[in-house]
Amino acid sequence: MSCACANSRNRNSGQEQLLKFITEVGFALEDVVLYLDTHPCDNDALCYYEQYKNVRKQALEEYTKMYGPLCSKDVSSKNCWMWTQTPWPWE
Repeated sequence: MSCACANSRNRNSGQEQLLKFITEVGFALEDVVLYLDTHPCDNDALCYYEQYKNVRKQALEEYTKMYGPLCSKDVSSKNCWMWTQTPWPWE
């Protein structure tokens, strides 16, 4: 069994679902960014972008609070460098 398979079994279903949701919302954001590159004044697309940017931000905050940061830029370093204190997302 590969490490990736073994490690993914260590996550609970809520963590898996939240990570999947963050990935899906991130994909939607990337898609609308490409559209906005060619349609920068489309108000519906701009509203969609803002809405899903906020949804992703909230989901990332929830994930970080519950399971630790997804990447080093999400670490709060006020008292300690926490990036190495919790399992990494792929573990």
